Amino acid sequence: MKKVKTKDYQSWKGIMTLKMLCCNIVAGRFNWRKYCTPKSYFGQEICVTPLHCSYGQIGYTVYFPYSNMPEVEYDWEMNQLTIDHENWENYLHN
Repeated sequence: MKKVKTKDYQSWKGIMTLKMLCCNIVAGRFNWRKYCTPKSYFGQEICVTPLHCSYGQIGYTVYFPYSNMPEVEYDWEMNQLTIDHENWENYLHN
């Protein structure tokens, strides 16, 4: 039986958290207001920052404090979900 390294487990856990987060955002089940202060989300700490422009809020960014996880950004106007400025489905597929 092959042993799983801690680093491999951490990256697997991070990818699963990203998948759950993105699927919940797309399905409309993610309550972003609840995470404006850092809270645990499926065992990973996250925090949300609203995205604003001159005429109001246009979305939000989810970041993972104290980790090297990528940022997830959801833009309501463009109806676009990205991970590090790349389409979330393409990012998680590779």
